[in-house]
Amino acid sequence: MYYNYIEDLSIDKQKLLKKYSLSLNDELIWEFNHKKYYKVKYFTHKFAIKHSTLSLLFHIYKLCYAKIKYFENNFEKYEPLKYSYKEGFFKCELYDMEFMIHKSSNIIIDLRNLSEIKTIEDFRSFCKYLESFEK
Repeated sequence: MYYNYIEDLSIDKQKLLKKYSLSLNDELIWEFNHKKYYKVKYFTHKFAIKHSTLSLLFHIYKLCYAKIKYFENNFEKYEPLKYSYKEGFFKCELYDMEFMIHKSSNIIIDLRNLSEIKTIEDFRSFCKYLESFEK
């Protein structure tokens, strides 16, 4: 009998997997598999069950554990955004997030740019800067 592993996951996580065209391989690892590209493995099914949608998204963007933990613990200070050339930036659901806005400062953060912060000192400085806008 076939077991549908996707049903183990929340709707948001299912939408995230669909958005990034991830499929589950025989080793129960969610991966991107396209004929023209190399396979990219992202996380195990067990990890997908255990961790938040935000954590899965940040893993797709290859962000480190410190960044994942910081944003999981402080996400109420941020709002998920997407960008459209017709509409500009607009609010979206978490699974669909490509940017986020820091509510207090109105600074928009591109998830791709978070990976450019390489040291914990630089990340702490970045967080302190954002937090300096909070009252």
